[in-house]
Amino acid sequence: MGPIACKESHHGMPQLDLNHLTLIDAAQHMAEGAYTPLDLFDACLKRIDQLNPQLNAYIFRLSEEGREQAKFATQALERGENWGPLHGIPLGIKDIIDIEGAPTTSGSDFFRDDLALQDAIVVQKLRGAGAILNGKHNLHEFATGVTNVNPHFGPSRNPWDHSLSPGGSSGGSAAAVATAMCLAALGTDTGGSVRVPAALCGLTGLRPALGRISTQGVFPMSWTLDTVGPITRTVADTALLFDLLATPPGVSAARLDEPLKGFRIGIPDNAYIWLSAHLEVVMAVRAAIDQLVEIGMRPVELSLPDLDDVWQACGIISLTDAAAVHQERLQNEPERFGSDVRARLHKGQQNRGVDYVLAQRTRHKWRSSLKQTLREQVDVIALPTTEQVSLPIDDHDPLEAAAGFLKLTYPFGLSGFPCLSIPCGLTQNRLPIGLQLVALREETVLQVGHAFQQATNWHTLSPLEME
Repeated sequence: MGPIACKESHHGMPQLDLNHLTLIDAAQHMAEGAYTPLDLFDACLKRIDQLNPQLNAYIFRLSEEGREQAKFATQALERGENWGPLHGIPLGIKDIIDIEGAPTTSGSDFFRDDLALQDAIVVQKLRGAGAILNGKHNLHEFATGVTNVNPHFGPSRNPWDHSLSPGGSSGGSAAAVATAMCLAALGTDTGGSVRVPAALCGLTGLRPALGRISTQGVFPMSWTLDTVGPITRTVADTALLFDLLATPPGVSAARLDEPLKGFRIGIPDNAYIWLSAHLEVVMAVRAAIDQLVEIGMRPVELSLPDLDDVWQACGIISLTDAAAVHQERLQNEPERFGSDVRARLHKGQQNRGVDYVLAQRTRHKWRSSLKQTLREQVDVIALPTTEQVSLPIDDHDPLEAAAGFLKLTYPFGLSGFPCLSIPCGLTQNRLPIGLQLVALREETVLQVGHAFQQATNWHTLSPLEME
C-alpha cells in the first residue's frame, strides 16, 4: 500500500498531513483546492522552526523569498494557471548547489559569505517546473565525508535518533525530507552521498547515471564521479524529479507500473558484501529480495569481480580529484579545513600519477564487466545500501565511519550506472535499513523500486511517528 498523503477533515476535504505527503499527492490536492501553496509553504516553515534547532538540517533559509513565491503560486492557481508538476511545492537544496543570491557555503569556512551569481542548471529546472525553494541544507564539509559532522556549521542529526549521524554528505537534505521540512531535496553523490543518508533516514535516494543530470553550478568534490540526485519519500516522487532534471528528459514515471514478470534480479554471492554486514541488515535485504521474487522477478546468483580492488580505485580517484580541486586552499590555508577533511585531502595529494591511472583502468574494467553482467545475466542487482545502520555523532572515528558507510556504495557508484536506495526495514532499535538496486538505466531501478514500495509500507514510516 502506498503512503497516505492526507487525512479527511469533517468537511470532507483533505487536511495537510506532512508526515506522509508526497510530491505527487501535494500537486493533486492543491490542484483540487484542498489547500494552497502558501498553506503548504507555511506548514513546512513551521516544521523548520520546530525541528531545525534539534536536527540542524538547514544552513540557510529562504523564508521570506519563498513565502512571496508561495503567494504568487497561490494567486496563479486561483487564476487557473499551472506552472508545472511542482507548482507551489517547497523543496530544499544541498548547500553545494547554487541558488542565485543565496550563499553556497559548501559547508566550509572558506565560502561562508559567498553569494551565487546565478542558479545551477538543476535549480533552473526545478523553478521551471513550479517548485519553491525554502532553503539550503547542511552537509559534510565540501561533501568530502559521509557523517555530516561539520566543524563549521555543526552536525546534522538523524531524525530517527538525534544522537546518531544521518549519513552524508547530503545528511541535512535527508533529515529535512524525513521530517517534512521540505517535500523533497536535491543532494549530490560521488561515492554514496545521496544513497547513504537516504538509507539511514528511511528515504528513497537516486544516484543517476554519470552525466545524466547537469552538475553545472555545483561545487565539485570529484570532477570524475560527481552526480546530482533526488532524495524523496517515494520512488514515484524520485521518478518525477529525475524526468524533470535529466538530459534528455527521462520517461521513467510513465513506466513505473509496468509488470516485473520476467525481470531477473541478481543476488551477489561475494563475501565482501555479506560477511561483515550487520545481521539485521542482511535479514531485511534478503526479505526484500524475496518480496521482489514473490511479485514476479526471477532470482539469479551472481559472482562479481573482486570489489576490494574497485573500492580502492574509487577512493584513489575521488580523493585525488578532491585534492586537485582544493590545491591552493590546502597550500595557503590548510588550518581552515576540518581535521577529517584535511586528512582526506592530504591522502589524495599523496597519490601518485601512476596510482591514478591504474585506478582509472580498474574503473573501466569494472564498468565493462558490470555492463556485461547487466546485459547478459540479470536486469538489476540487489544488495544492502550500507552494511550497518547509523553511528553516534560524538563517538566514532570519521575515517573509519566513512569506510563502513561507503563500502557497498563506492563500487557501484564507480561504475557510473544508476543506483537507487529504498527503505526495506527497521532494526529492533527502529533504525532504517536500505536496499540498493543497480541497473543499466534509471527506468529499471525505479520500476523495480516502485513495485517494491507498492507491495510494502517501509517508505510510509515517519520518524516523527515512531518516537
